[in-house]
Amino acid sequence: MARVLLVDEDPFVVETLGDALERAGHEVVRASGAGEALARFDGAAIAAVVAGLDGDGLDTRALLDDLRAREPGLRALVFGRRADEGTVGGNGTAVLARPFHVEDLVGVLERTLALEGGSETAGAGAGAAPPACDGTLLGRNPKIRALKELIETVGPATSAVLITGESGTGKGRVARAIHDAGPRAGAPFVRFDCSAFEDGLLEAELFGAEQGAVPGLARARRGAFRRADGGTLYLADVDALPAPTQMRLLRVVQERSVTPLGSDVAVPVDVRVVSGVDGDLAAAVEAGRFREDLFFRLGVIPIAVPALRERPDDIPELAEHLLRVHAAACGKDALEGFTPRAMRALERYAWPGNVRELENAVERAVVLARGSRVDVDDLPPELRTRRVEADETYQLNTVRLAEVEEIVVRRVLTRTGWNIKRSAEILGITRATLYSKIRKFGLAASR
Repeated sequence: MARVLLVDEDPFVVETLGDALERAGHEVVRASGAGEALARFDGAAIAAVVAGLDGDGLDTRALLDDLRAREPGLRALVFGRRADEGTVGGNGTAVLARPFHVEDLVGVLERTLALEGGSETAGAGAGAAPPACDGTLLGRNPKIRALKELIETVGPATSAVLITGESGTGKGRVARAIHDAGPRAGAPFVRFDCSAFEDGLLEAELFGAEQGAVPGLARARRGAFRRADGGTLYLADVDALPAPTQMRLLRVVQERSVTPLGSDVAVPVDVRVVSGVDGDLAAAVEAGRFREDLFFRLGVIPIAVPALRERPDDIPELAEHLLRVHAAACGKDALEGFTPRAMRALERYAWPGNVRELENAVERAVVLARGSRVDVDDLPPELRTRRVEADETYQLNTVRLAEVEEIVVRRVLTRTGWNIKRSAEILGITRATLYSKIRKFGLAASR
C-alpha cells in the first residue's frame, strides 16, 4: 500500500482518519498544519496527500501547490464541508464533501492512487462513489417526491439542465443525482464553481490552456470540459461568469468542442452540461447581466429545488439521517436520536440556510451531546430561542396546532408565575390536563 501524508488542523480528525487509513494498510505520515506537512514531506516518498479544507489557518490550495512543486504529479484528496463548492479541484485532486464515512474516504483515496499518470479529476472522478448523502433528496413531501421523479425522468437524457434554488438547498447533490440516474453514471462528474476563480484563471480552468498562455500559469491546464469528457459538467453559480466567458461557453455548448487558450486546435468533447444558480437567471437576462441565448441553451430542462421551509414535514427524517451520519463519523454510534424538545425546535425553525444549515446544526449538536439523545441545549442558540411569534414572517402552511398550543401554554404559565391553578383557569382546562401538556412540551419554570 501507499505512504500517505494526512493534514488537518483538528487533532481528532487526524487521529480518526489516520487510524482508518492504517487499518486499510497504508502508511500514514500525520501533520497538523502546512509547515509541519512540508517538513515531513521532504524525503518521505509520499504517494498522496489527504488534506482537510475546513480549518481557518490552512490554505489547502497553497499547500498542494507547494507540495507539487517538489513532487509533480502528486495525488491528492481533499475533504470538508467546502469540498463540494469548487474550493479546490483538478490537478489530480479528488474531493470528498462532508459528511462521509471513513470507508468512503479510503475508497476514494485508493481510486485516486490507481489513476494513470496525467489523469485529472474533480470530485471523486470516474467510477467513484458519490459523497455520502446529506439528505437533500430524503423525504416524503410532495415537492421532494416530484423532484425525485423528475430526476429519474431527465437522467437518461443528454439535454442541458438548469437547477435553481436557494443557497443550501442541495443543487449540487441534485446535479450528481441526475448524473447517476443516466448512462453517464460511470463516467466523470466534474463540478466547476464559476465564482471561485479570478478572471485570469477562470477560462484556463474551464476551457483549458497551453503552458504560458495565461500570465502566472506555469503549466498547461486540461480544463473542466476535457476532464468531464464522456460525463457531466456541473457549472455551479453559472450566473457569476463574466460576459466574455459567457460568449465562449455558448460557443463550446453549441459546437461541442473546446479550444484551449493559446491553441488554435478545437478538441471535441462529449459533455452533458448541468448548471446551478441561487437566484433567478431569467431576471439576470432581463437586467442584461446574462446572455439570453446562453440562458436558453443551458435551461432546456429547468429544475427547481424546494427550500427546506417548503417541506417542514421532512425535517424529522432529514435530521435523524444526518444525526446517524455524523454520529458514525465522530464515534458516537450510541446516540439514539433527538429528545422531543430538540425535535420541536428543529421543526419550528425557518431554516434560511436550508439543508446545509440543518446539517451544520445537527453536526454541532452531535459533537456537543453528552447524553443518549441530542437535547435542545445542544442545538445552536438561534434554534433554542426561536419561537413562532405573531409578528414574524412565517408561512401559515408551516404552522402546526401543537406549536401554537405550546406558545399559549408557555405564555400563560409565565404570566401567572407558574401558578398551576390560575393558569388552568385561564386556559379553561383542568390542572391534570395542564400538567400533561407541561410534560408533553417539556416545559420548565426555569426556561
